[in-house]
Parts: sequence; structure tokens; C-alpha cells
Amino acid sequence: MTITTVLYQPQDQGLLERSWQRSKDYGLSHSGHVDPRCLSLSALQQKQQQHVLLLRYLNNTLPLFEQLQHGRHCRLIFADAEGTILFTSGDPHFGNKAQKVALASGASWHEQSMGTNAIGTALNEQKEICILGNQHFLAANQGISCSASPVLSPSGELLGVIDISSEAGEHCQDMLLTARLMALSVENALVMNHNDTHWILSLAPDAGSLQQPWSGIIALREDGKLLGANRSARHWLPDLDIPAMLNDLRQGELTPVGSGMALLSRQPGRRPASRSAPAASSGLEATALKLMARCIPLLIQGETGTGKDHLVRRLHRQSGRAQGPLVAVNCGALPAELLEAELFGYLPGAFTGGSKQGRPGYIRAAQGGILFLDEIGELPLAAQTRLLRVLQEKAVIPLGSHAPEPVDFQLVAASHRDLAAMVTDGGFRQDLYFRMNGFSLSLPPLRDYERDDFMRLVQSLLAELEEAVVLDEAALARLWDYNWPGNIRQLKQVLEVAVVLAEDDRISPAQLPELPNFEGSTKASPATGDLKSHADRLIAQTLDECGGNVSEAARRLKLSRTTLYARLKALKDN
Repeated sequence: MTITTVLYQPQDQGLLERSWQRSKDYGLSHSGHVDPRCLSLSALQQKQQQHVLLLRYLNNTLPLFEQLQHGRHCRLIFADAEGTILFTSGDPHFGNKAQKVALASGASWHEQSMGTNAIGTALNEQKEICILGNQHFLAANQGISCSASPVLSPSGELLGVIDISSEAGEHCQDMLLTARLMALSVENALVMNHNDTHWILSLAPDAGSLQQPWSGIIALREDGKLLGANRSARHWLPDLDIPAMLNDLRQGELTPVGSGMALLSRQPGRRPASRSAPAASSGLEATALKLMARCIPLLIQGETGTGKDHLVRRLHRQSGRAQGPLVAVNCGALPAELLEAELFGYLPGAFTGGSKQGRPGYIRAAQGGILFLDEIGELPLAAQTRLLRVLQEKAVIPLGSHAPEPVDFQLVAASHRDLAAMVTDGGFRQDLYFRMNGFSLSLPPLRDYERDDFMRLVQSLLAELEEAVVLDEAALARLWDYNWPGNIRQLKQVLEVAVVLAEDDRISPAQLPELPNFEGSTKASPATGDLKSHADRLIAQTLDECGGNVSEAARRLKLSRTTLYARLKALKDN
């Protein structure tokens, strides 16, 4: 095995020609008006939340951008896999008014609407690229120059691009290098901080390159199972026998491997147990995995926020389809007029306004993997009928076609609605309900958790966020007394805030954000017979927090010292 460094690839000379041809095929005019599609604020925030980890790691690399591009009039941009700008930073004075609008968060730079440009073309070609001045297809964009580098997930999925844009005459050759280094840094952070990562295998041609952004990084589970790799390591994976390497490598020791060097290290603070928040019992998950091995469809039901998406991601990682895609579709978020086109795909020219190249659709995109249809109760009846036919015939007919195309995917559907009641009311097809409900998993709302299960969940979520932080008993009691209308999703957000506000790696009630007081959001008070024991526990906890200082404890409890001494004496006597 030969280990090589993959840092730079020369730009494909035919790339511009292909992109310009695509721009013409989209029906764009060279002199056409630039009118970037912009998302609403709520839609933008939803997309940003989907990439919250990536954006956090990108924010951590800003010092690198500022150091390498200091004093230059340029902007740093991240756009997702659909070409929508989710993050922008840099010189606030760069660009004219129109350019500032076009390069703002929420604007789309997909080739289909903006023609040849660094963001859209890098996404289409899945390669890093420079588009300088008049290389843009639309004349209106030729006043800027841009360099973009793709960002890939630990599984190799395209997440988006990092772009640096400047005035056409002020673009520098090293801007592409900066975009590339930032993309590598973000990718490496995503690999190394995977929830289940316990071992990191680093690979490089020599020992001095092992800590560089372009070294190969492979994330492994506690048992040695591959979880993900950065782009450098993926070039070597086909030639690696990882189980054999793990037998030969010793933690923390440099080891020659082929013509390169390898280093195996344990992630700091990782525990042997899984760090993913539980969404269902391990017994249910094991049963689900056995059924998935026979391609039996699953139906997951539970209130919003109970962890349906987390459960599906976990099942995907552990299933026999882990190497295939996980295509998640929120049926309630698809525009009604485009729902069938997005789900089943369409041929070129199938309808006015569609892509001239056609689209495969989500069902065909899930080939060999898992299709997760979330909020399936929102599907209109016409789409339900088409979906039923796909499941029966294991083939999909794209819009504009009469020829069925075979498909192989595992169906997992989910809904917070009572689908059986919808069947009774005529809002959901009975035959589709039985077809997709091969096995049903019900996720309980957080208010139905037993106290021990709730505490384990809190500790698991905290472990995902920050290993060293401890939640004290008073804060735990406050969390337990709340009913969590937003379920696990709401609890996780509260803990994220608390971790940031923690003092001396300890979370007390003062560090917990205010919990919304909806009707029924607080659990019933203890029965009269339990009030005394509840008060006694509170006194003991407060006194412990005050280091035995009775005066301070009395002040916090809003009791006189005489009363507190009397209660303490009663506790001692009992």
C-alpha cells in the first residue's frame, strides 16, 4: 500500500465548457437579469439548524481565514448542497448593493438559476474550482471572482462548498488554497467528532504530516467498525485491511504502514458505551434491525421531538445498508405542487419549469439504502396511491415516463399523527397503511419516562455535548419536574445552553435557561404525604451546595436560621 497526500488537483480544462453548456440548457441568457432566489428567514434558520455542527466548526476556522486573507476585500461563504448560502463573513464593504444582496445568507447560487459560478459549478462537478470574472455565464456576475472547495461528510456525502469571493480584479491565487484548507479542517472536525468515534486512525506519507489538515483521518467505533473518513483517507480505504492494522498497531505509537506512517489514538474522554441519545429500547432496536435485514418496512410513531430521526440514523449505521444512502424526506415540507416530482422524479421536459435534465427523485436516490419518509401522514391521497404502487411493484415510474424502473430500498416511515385514526376518517389509505406498517415502534414522550430512564437520557445527552460538565441534583430535579412539551429536542437545546453557561464545569439551576410555562408543562406537585420528604431533600441539597454554611442556606431557602436549625435537628433525630 502506498500512502500519498491528496491536497491539490489541477482544474479540469473542460469544466467551464460543460458548465456553460448546462447554463444554456437551463434556458439562461448570457445577458439575463440576476435575481437570486432567497429563502424566508424561517426556512433559512431551518437549513442552518440542519448544519449546526458544520457551521460551528467553520466558525472555529475563521482565524485561519483572517490570517491568510487579512486586509483583502473578500467574503467567506458556505453554501449547502442545494447552493443556498447559510453563512457569510469577511469584509462588510465588499461588493456593490446588488452583489451584497446576491451574496447574503439565504440566497441561492445553484447553476440552474445563476449559471456558471464557483458555488453552483463546484456543487455540480463536485470539484474545487475558480471562476474568474468573465468566466461567469451571466454577464451580471462577471464583476466578481470566486474560488470554491466542496465539503464532504465523513461518509463522503456532499454537504456544500466553502467559497471565497472578491472583486474580479482583486482575486488572488491563494484564495482557492485558503478555501481548500478550511474545507479540509471542517471535514476533519466532522470525522473526529462523530458521536460514536472512539478511535482515530491517522495516515500520512511521513510522521511530520500526521498532524496536518491534509493527512488521512479514519474514525472507528469502539469495536473497530469504520464510521467515516476524510477525503484523503477515502483514497486509501480500498487498499486498507483495517482489522489487520488494528491488531498490529499500538495506541499512541507511530507505526510504518506500507510506504507511510500510521498513528492510532483514542478520542479523549470517550466512553465505551454509545454516546447517542436513546430513542427506544435496545430490544426494540435489535428487533427492528432483524426485520430490516428482510426488508420489512418499519413505522415509527411518536410526538414531535421524541427522537424519530435519531433512531433512524442509528438503525442506518447498524443495518446491512449502512454503506448505502440514508435519504430523509419530510413529507410535510415538500411543496404540494412539486411533491410528486420531488418524490418520484421526472424526465427532461416532463412539465413547465422543471429541470431540462430531469431529476431522479428521492425514491431512486435511496437505491441500495434507506428511504425515511418523515411525517408521512402529510402525503396527499394521490401521492399515497403512487407510493403504494412503488412498494407493491418495487419499481418507480418517473413523471413523463411510462417505463417502470426497478428500485431497491428499505422503507422507514414516521408520523406524529394517529395514522389508524386517519384511515378511519378517510385521510390515509388503508392498504398503504398496512403495506408500510410491517413493524411499528412507538417512541414515548419525555413526560412518560421513568425517573431513572430520564436521568440516563440527560447524562447521555450531556456526554454528547461536553464530557466534563456535571449537572447538580437541584438542576436535575428542576429538569425532572418539567413536562417537556418539545420532548428530547427541547431537552437537548436546554442542555446545550446550560453547557455554555456552566461555571467550573458544573450546571446548577442558575445556568438553566427559563423553561416556557405552557399549560400542563409542570408535573403535578407531590402528594401531601410526600411534601415533607421533598422539603427535607431540598434542605439537604441546599446545605450541601453552601458547604455547610447554615446562614447562606437559610438565605437561599428564605427561612430564618432558627427555623432551619429546628428542621436540621428534626432530620438528625429521625
